[in-house]
Amino acid sequence: MLDFMRAGGWIMFVLLAIAVPMIVVAAKFARNASPQGLSLVRTLTIALAFAAISGVASDLASVAKHVSENPEWLKEPLPYLLQGIAESLTPAILAGSLAAIAWIFVAFGIRRMPHDPSDPS
Repeated sequence: MLDFMRAGGWIMFVLLAIAVPMIVVAAKFARNASPQGLSLVRTLTIALAFAAISGVASDLASVAKHVSENPEWLKEPLPYLLQGIAESLTPAILAGSLAAIAWIFVAFGIRRMPHDPSDPS
């Protein structure tokens, strides 16, 4: 797990800082569903997605920069690029996994929400 976090870089801590409160809010929503709780989970999910996208992009940029600056790596760049791409995807893996956990809680909360009598469905 430490290697996984190290591979993603500093953005992994940002993702955790967003995802942990998001999971807590989602768990509270599962227990006591409210529109305000759902809107907070949605906005934290959007923040998590943007942070993951920027993390993957910055990691890929870092890999490209380091491979292009090392003459030894440029002789046979494929192994270095593949390893770098694999490490660069760790922010997306972390964010997607934690978002899935949060939205499983949301699914349970949706079942508990009061039915809107004006809704024909």
